[in-house]
Amino acid sequence: MSTSPKITDIIFPKDLPNGLFIALIIACLLLGLSSLRHGTDLQGWLHVFENWLLMLLILPTATATVALPFKYRDPTLELKLMYYLGMFVAFLFTLAKLRYWR
Repeated sequence: MSTSPKITDIIFPKDLPNGLFIALIIACLLLGLSSLRHGTDLQGWLHVFENWLLMLLILPTATATVALPFKYRDPTLELKLMYYLGMFVAFLFTLAKLRYWR
């Protein structure tokens, strides 16, 4: 009799603490709100949405896509970890963007 996997087994990798990934997601969401420094009108919220798309979807998906040939070569590679790596890189990129772009 097979049991269905829990949602945490699907989303988070097995060997690393889940709190680490939750903290990364929360940090990306909070860092995306930094675009409101230009104003809280529609344009400011569009910038927030753009930052969230960049940090939580576009760059992590691109990183996981680039890692697909490595998954073909080494089946033990977890694409979820590559997705979180892309999220971390997007977080660092956004920090650098906030520091140098005004």
